[in-house]
Amino acid sequence: MHSVMKIPLVAAAVFLAGCAVYPDQIDVADDVNLVSYEQILNGESAGTGSMARWGGEIVAVENKADYSEIEILHYQNNHYGKPRATAQSAGRFKVRVRDFIDPLVFSKGRLVTFIGEIGEPAEGVIGEQTYVYPVLLADGYHMWKKTQDYDIAAFHFSPFSPFWAFGPRFGYHRGWRFYDQGGTVRVKVKDSVSGQSNRAGRSSPSTRSPQDGGATSGPKKKP
Repeated sequence: MHSVMKIPLVAAAVFLAGCAVYPDQIDVADDVNLVSYEQILNGESAGTGSMARWGGEIVAVENKADYSEIEILHYQNNHYGKPRATAQSAGRFKVRVRDFIDPLVFSKGRLVTFIGEIGEPAEGVIGEQTYVYPVLLADGYHMWKKTQDYDIAAFHFSPFSPFWAFGPRFGYHRGWRFYDQGGTVRVKVKDSVSGQSNRAGRSSPSTRSPQDGGATSGPKKKP
């Protein structure tokens, strides 16, 4: 009886594991063909005009006269769109939006995923080297919860210490020893933030910031 009951539960778990649930602001219809960052780098797609969902770590923000740019260190997204920051990066790209971008909100090191249309590549400089950036004209974004790692140490006694001690009992005997079982705890310290972009004709974005613990709902228009 118990084995029969387990079958639907296992099937449901497999089904849910196969479903990719993206935040609304970076979700697209199932029939939309998204171009990956690697396809652009490898020349497998011209890219310009195609839709893409790229993510990574914020490197810098620059507010220009007519638009703003966010430089991103690219990481591949996982099954629900979050950049895998522990993986190796293949390069950088730039995101362009019409509106002002607050560098204190889009702060260096935050993980963010953008959805939008691929634009013409832009030439820049990193150090003294010329670098050609793929460009994404953003329609929406999701900034992921900020986490911080804390190293902790847990100690326990063991009667099987290899060391000898001299105690109240007569003569030498095996003593008790502290054993360190270190580890790392990852703590979420800030809420996620999302924004949705419309290409024309809507009001300015909300000024509510990640520090408020809310979502930015205003538009980010493409340049």
